[in-house]
Amino acid sequence: MKKIIQENLSPEEAKTLWKYLDEACYLIAENQTKQLSFQELYQHAYKLILNKFGDFAYSQLQVSIHNIVDKLIYPLNISNDDQLLNDFVKAFEEVQHFSKLLAGILLYMEKSYILQKSLKTIKTICNESFKIKCFEKDQNLATKLLNCFLSQIRNDRNSQVIEHFKLKNALQILIDLNQEQQIKIKDYAYTIDYRINDDFYKYFLERKLIQDSNRYFKEESQSNLSKMAIEEYILFVEKRYLNEVERVESYIPKITHQKVLDCFIKNYITQNAQHISQGLYDFIENEKTAIIIKIFQLFVKSEEFDLFVKKLSQIIIDDLQLLNQNENTLQGFIKLYEKIFSLYDKIAQYGNNEHQYKFHKAIKNAFEQVINKDNFIMMELNKYFDFLMKKETLRDEEKKLQIDKGFLIFKLVQSKDEFEQIYRKHLCVRLLDQTYSSLEVEKDLIKKLRLECGSVLTHKMETMFSDLERSSEDSQKFRQKLSQIQRDSIDLDILVLTSEQWPITDSQPIIIHTELQLWQQQFTQYYQSKNSKRKLQFNYGLGSVSLKATFDQNSKKDFVCSVLQATILMHFNKQRVYKIDELIKLTNSDQEIMQQELENLLQFKLLIQNEEENTLQLNQKFQHRSYKIKVQPKKQQSWALCSKSKNKQQEFQLDSKEIVLDRRVYLESLIVRVLKTKKQLDHKDLFKYIDKDAKTRHFPVEIPFFKECIENLIQKEYLVRQEGQLDTYIYKA
Repeated sequence: MKKIIQENLSPEEAKTLWKYLDEACYLIAENQTKQLSFQELYQHAYKLILNKFGDFAYSQLQVSIHNIVDKLIYPLNISNDDQLLNDFVKAFEEVQHFSKLLAGILLYMEKSYILQKSLKTIKTICNESFKIKCFEKDQNLATKLLNCFLSQIRNDRNSQVIEHFKLKNALQILIDLNQEQQIKIKDYAYTIDYRINDDFYKYFLERKLIQDSNRYFKEESQSNLSKMAIEEYILFVEKRYLNEVERVESYIPKITHQKVLDCFIKNYITQNAQHISQGLYDFIENEKTAIIIKIFQLFVKSEEFDLFVKKLSQIIIDDLQLLNQNENTLQGFIKLYEKIFSLYDKIAQYGNNEHQYKFHKAIKNAFEQVINKDNFIMMELNKYFDFLMKKETLRDEEKKLQIDKGFLIFKLVQSKDEFEQIYRKHLCVRLLDQTYSSLEVEKDLIKKLRLECGSVLTHKMETMFSDLERSSEDSQKFRQKLSQIQRDSIDLDILVLTSEQWPITDSQPIIIHTELQLWQQQFTQYYQSKNSKRKLQFNYGLGSVSLKATFDQNSKKDFVCSVLQATILMHFNKQRVYKIDELIKLTNSDQEIMQQELENLLQFKLLIQNEEENTLQLNQKFQHRSYKIKVQPKKQQSWALCSKSKNKQQEFQLDSKEIVLDRRVYLESLIVRVLKTKKQLDHKDLFKYIDKDAKTRHFPVEIPFFKECIENLIQKEYLVRQEGQLDTYIYKA
């Protein structure tokens, strides 16, 4: 090759220089570079640019590259299907190798001419030429390549052996071919960057790949769903999904990963979601947690996650309604609650925060819907706690564990104030009758209620315990004082209960025996000397008396009876025979109550009745195998313990006035407290604050009731409406 050293080039000399460069380009493409001097070629290109022949050289360069690329890809036209993938990758690699060597030779031309004029670089020209030759100019070749790519992927899905690495390179070429060049200038120096543009890949392959995948997935899913049980199908889909994940990560470009997987989930899960969800009931009933987790994982990836949640909610509701018809309803609710939330803990981790929130909310709403449908579960929960508190065979730790389980259901009860009212009545009976087995456990449950609902709900119950402790101290001090004054004092134990805190009504006032009156007066004097501002009102219907008696033949007995029964029997110390009307007058009691008390005395044959004369006399020949005899009947308290029976449910409804009153007081105080802090709020915002607080701790707020409270507070001048904006309330200091 002749060396030219002229400084000023004529057009003919420029053509001669380019001829040498053009020949070198073909030799580079054929890998015959040993006979070339890259330094000399660089100088030729340098002289062309230096002598203003840049336009000529660049136009000739484009023609040469197009021709050379055409020559390099020619084997693709005659390649068979088995070799096409390898030949395609090889052709592109040869073009890239050629581009790299050529860019080195024409480095000065690229930096001093191409970049300054913002023309296409050598790499860009090579890539565009390759793309045009393979995919635009020759449609037959383009179709041949497309079918090759798709068939390779299809073969892989059918478990046939393919070259993953070669296919990955081939698909990546479709993205690399369409790189966009970006010329930058900094400190008078030009640089070139290449930005990925996947438009061509998406147009040529991606949309076809998704269509082909969609067709393949649909056929396979329908075929297997028709012949497989749901559990078998889920296991199959899980395995296929993992295979597909491995496949897309192995060779499919990253931008298409999620689209292929979404297509998979759509065909295998989303479009068959209704059918798959039908198996949930059996899986939950048979505690097939592993398969439920797999279903959850698949539904999380689909657009039908809400269907999964809805189906699970309906299963819970159906199970709860079925349990509602059984005798052991509450125990069934607790077991189902533990079962479902245990399942939640195991599977929720496989979803994101949104999935966990939806899943948890759906379960909670399902339980709340059934539990708050009526008051039955709330009543059963009270009975359950009452049973545990009375059961002496359970250790405290065991009771607390069972109470914790019941407390899970309590948290879902919306009308917690109604629960408190009934629980307080059960508690009252246990405390007064001393049928509780552990005060520690009783107080522990009150603490739980306080933490969950606040002191507003538990204040009355806490006062009940305080009354018992204070009464015990007062009774002990009173007995000590009596023992110092009188040697023959009685063992008097009086409970002083705070009115309105205990769910009891005033019993009918009766006239007790004078001996009993004496001790009552002494205690009253003692108590009021310590508490002058408090007034005592005795409720004889809740008291009891231990009465010692001596009959014929010195037969001694000890009777435990009501205060009225003790008064009746003590009157027989004065005379032997009484008419019933006389006893009614002496005791100032109601005829019906007197009849009930006498019934027990007659049943034990303590009294003998002469029906003709309507008189009673003491049975001096009374006999009984026991020394201590409990005559007192089971207390006929004036409150009702609710159950499913119609009558008792009506008795509970009698307390609705108290519920409404307590709610009104609580709600009005809460409204005032919120407005005092916020100064002014519109109707909607105020309701949101009130409803959130009340619903969490006590009860759901109904809008009409909320409006009544607002009007009441306006009348009381705690707040006023803003002029011109009647739905905005201002706190009135």
